[in-house]
Amino acid sequence: MAFLPADILERLRRARAGGRLPHAMLISGSAGSGRAELAMSIAGMANETDAAGAASHPDVHKLEPESKSRRILIEPFRQFCEPFFSTSFRPGATKTGIILEADRLHPNAANAFLKTLEEPPANTLFILVTSNPGQLPVTVVSRCAHFPLRDAGLPALEGPAAEIAEATGEILSAGSSSRTGAALRLARRLQRLLREAREDVEEELTAAFKAEKKRLGDTAEDEWLKDEEARLKALVEARVLATRQHLAGVVAERTADVLRARHGVAALQFPALEAESRRLAAQFDDAALLRVLDGAARLRLFLDRNLKEDLALEAGCLALVRS
Repeated sequence: MAFLPADILERLRRARAGGRLPHAMLISGSAGSGRAELAMSIAGMANETDAAGAASHPDVHKLEPESKSRRILIEPFRQFCEPFFSTSFRPGATKTGIILEADRLHPNAANAFLKTLEEPPANTLFILVTSNPGQLPVTVVSRCAHFPLRDAGLPALEGPAAEIAEATGEILSAGSSSRTGAALRLARRLQRLLREAREDVEEELTAAFKAEKKRLGDTAEDEWLKDEEARLKALVEARVLATRQHLAGVVAERTADVLRARHGVAALQFPALEAESRRLAAQFDDAALLRVLDGAARLRLFLDRNLKEDLALEAGCLALVRS
């Protein structure tokens, strides 16, 4: 589940008041979600100031990629960590370290950070910020409280999301004899859109890698090239996975909108489809819509399993009409 920045900050305020503030947290979100701003607000809250005060606070330290390879290397990371092991704490201070683009941690730096997370210094807080949490070692992520961010606005209903919302509406509108066909059409749309997403991501990231390689020229080290190629492959998978999760979420939210309409909720997730949602609401009872939502949950479950993607999509879409 993704949260708004204000919701996360309020939750952490309550945790701090109760002495339950985690010593490490991971803030993930897309560009424009406010992840870096939230990190600074959390640092301010931990030190009884605001985000602006945190930016110049002597106990708040920030680290981000600076090397020509755009990686966070081991030596800058060690320098970043030094203040946290100092004994010169100010009364009531929480030494806070913010790591921007944390997915750019070099493996050596990530390993060093893991040791710090396993035995964190007293009165410290580490905040990792990234748009690609899948690029971080599982051992690091598992030691952080993870707060995925969502944008403040309503989900954009355009492009692939609009196509999937339309196909989900076709399932809800279909008669009992044609619902299976509509479910299979949804599966085929998802398969095509995910193939196109993979192609687009591979083209975008490969172009960026080639441009950086050209910029570095002969100074590009073999180890960097190897690391970047591995990172590129993992980043493609992470981006496609995020798209897949988003589109599966559209299926659930489209159905949930009809259920919201049945109960007179004024603000629907997809206002552009409000008229159709309210029309469909009159054709279903709660039990039927909850069965479709259960099918949407099964779709996500099938996709999370180690199954061939096309088979998982087909089985998941059929679960929408057989649940």
